[in-house]
Amino acid sequence: MAAAILARLDELEPFSARDPAGEDVEPGSPLALMDRHFASSRSVSSLLQQSLAAAMDNLQALRRLLFVEDPSGGVFYRLNSHAPYSLVRTVIECGTTVLWALQPEEGRERIRRSLVLVARDVFNAASFWDAYLEELHPDLHPDAQVSFEGLRHEVNEAARAAGLPPIFTKKAEGRWGYATKNRTQTAILKDLRADGGVPAELIYIWQFCSGYSHGLEWATGKPGSYPGPFSSQSGELRRPSTEPGRPSSERAGSSAEHGTAGGMEQLRRASDAACDLIPRAWGLYDLRRRVWPLL
Repeated sequence: MAAAILARLDELEPFSARDPAGEDVEPGSPLALMDRHFASSRSVSSLLQQSLAAAMDNLQALRRLLFVEDPSGGVFYRLNSHAPYSLVRTVIECGTTVLWALQPEEGRERIRRSLVLVARDVFNAASFWDAYLEELHPDLHPDAQVSFEGLRHEVNEAARAAGLPPIFTKKAEGRWGYATKNRTQTAILKDLRADGGVPAELIYIWQFCSGYSHGLEWATGKPGSYPGPFSSQSGELRRPSTEPGRPSSERAGSSAEHGTAGGMEQLRRASDAACDLIPRAWGLYDLRRRVWPLL
């Protein structure tokens, strides 16, 4: 199974050589029309390019974490029980963000979703900088508040111009909140699943990776401590043995892959789910950034 993971990662190397920020969004393309609703510094194409770059960066990190290339040409699998899932989780999040924003055929729905993504970025930035500056740099805080107030109004104005409801709303106590749906990763995955855009199990793979990322016992603890497909009646899990003081290292395709399904099988399924998203996300990005028809 380690060899299968390596093969999938090697297949995606051509995408790693691409720099989405350096590839033109052609005037008149669907993505360019989406960008017209925002200032260039906060265009949806910029956000999606960042998602693609982050997905590829984490995919490359996954390969280097799991596999060691020997000077002789051999490739060795290096067992890591937690960190790979954090990387896979990020790839899934970034890949599905691109799919969710660009997949709808209706242009108005693409604009609505792009508004949601821009608003999410503004909301998260405002939440961080408001608290950070207020506590540590109070002299800069008032100007930042005014700036973020303007950004929220800018997003709402873009929604109004597109004939859409406002994205932000001001509550009675003067604090800003969302007035729209689809702003969480869970909501994005549910939308894609409902549209048939991703396998039904993807949301569960993402949740499982999140459990690993946070070190939660239901994902990382003793098999059998919770009911699940990889639980054993005895509650024991066989793992590849390691010498004291040395990390586990096995040649890809060797006995490292013969652990229980709770080990290599889960990692293979999670990495496959992430790898499946990469060509689709790039393909859809290329489709929307170019003027149709493609020659």
